[in-house]
Amino acid sequence: MNTPNTTKLYEIHLKGHLGQTTLVWFEGFTVAYSPAGETILRGPLVDQAALDGMLQRICDLGLSLTQFRQLDA
Repeated sequence: MNTPNTTKLYEIHLKGHLGQTTLVWFEGFTVAYSPAGETILRGPLVDQAALDGMLQRICDLGLSLTQFRQLDA
């Protein structure tokens, strides 16, 4: 059975420059730091459950989410 690829790319902006200890929780995402003091994560999420898990992880780590958007393929 063929199923369509539902993986989508996302860009996540978090307040502050996160250190390596925190970034281990975001394996598979690329990391950039903005001059405005944000950490920018870019990477794939395979489905709605993965998206929910990512938002829950951000909340559990006590991080401040400033932007979360889906990128065009």
